[in-house]
Amino acid sequence: MSVVEPIDPTRNAPGALALGGPGVWRGDALQPADWQLALPAACCAELVQVTDLLKAHPLPLTLLDPADYELAECRQFMVRVKHMLAFGSGLALVSGLPMQQLDESAAKQVYWLLSCLIERPVAQSFDAQMLYDVIDTGQRIGTRVRGDVTRQELSWHTDYGFNHPPPYIGLLVLQTARSGGISRVASLLHAHNELSARHPLLLERLYRPFCWNRQGEHPDGAALVHSFPIFDRADGEVRGRFIKWLLYRGYELAGEVFDEQGKLALQTLFEIMSEASNHLCFELQAGQIQYMNNYRVAHCRTEYEDFDEAQRKRHLVRIFLRDSGRRSYMG
Repeated sequence: MSVVEPIDPTRNAPGALALGGPGVWRGDALQPADWQLALPAACCAELVQVTDLLKAHPLPLTLLDPADYELAECRQFMVRVKHMLAFGSGLALVSGLPMQQLDESAAKQVYWLLSCLIERPVAQSFDAQMLYDVIDTGQRIGTRVRGDVTRQELSWHTDYGFNHPPPYIGLLVLQTARSGGISRVASLLHAHNELSARHPLLLERLYRPFCWNRQGEHPDGAALVHSFPIFDRADGEVRGRFIKWLLYRGYELAGEVFDEQGKLALQTLFEIMSEASNHLCFELQAGQIQYMNNYRVAHCRTEYEDFDEAQRKRHLVRIFLRDSGRRSYMG
């Protein structure tokens, strides 16, 4: 991870030290080279060769290990991706998967292998799903219904802030919607700096705990909520986690009063990220992989209209990557 200047949340003031480094960015200042990469032809050739080999020698996807295959070009390329995530903008949009030569199963195989070259895949649901299909199921967001299985708008969030979140997340794009589903990403570290300069007392509140709804992702009888701040410091860096609506529901489930300063701090952070100059806006395309630093980048998605035919529906595949802790969902 890149080094950022420390900020003492107990004395935040307009003149307090700001966080620094490439992970602090405004959307209107980010250059394509800061977050976009094209998969080289040599990498595509390696990946197609591996999928051909797997047709003759099948293995369960979760047993695939890059160490078992000739992927020299891919290894070199993914070093660049990991560097962009850990020491750069925290966002890497990889284009150019050879989708004409890959069916859905093969695309997931190469996605898994490439992602393993960043960090170790871990479970992303209590029932231990390792790859998670992001498809509209016709449901509506609720206490136990995640937004990623609906076509509803997803407001600013990081993934799984109510648990042990992974440092890196990925999205493979298999198919896009008829319309909508526009992606936006924002630097949480830049939003942190803006909040420090504009409303230091609100930033201080974000360093204190909030009640998080766990959305039923826990053993029977376990606590319905967890308690975490929005910002904290670990290993010498500031890390963020954010999803506003889970906190409102968390306080309801906990039977506690949600303090007005906490509500205002969340809303102000939300509004800062929503400012047009502070975020990046783009449309994902089939054959792309979007990787993000889940501690530094928040993202959102507009509502979308899908195709009627099941085989044409919007289909993304998510992966969680984390080298620390157990590989189980609880970490």
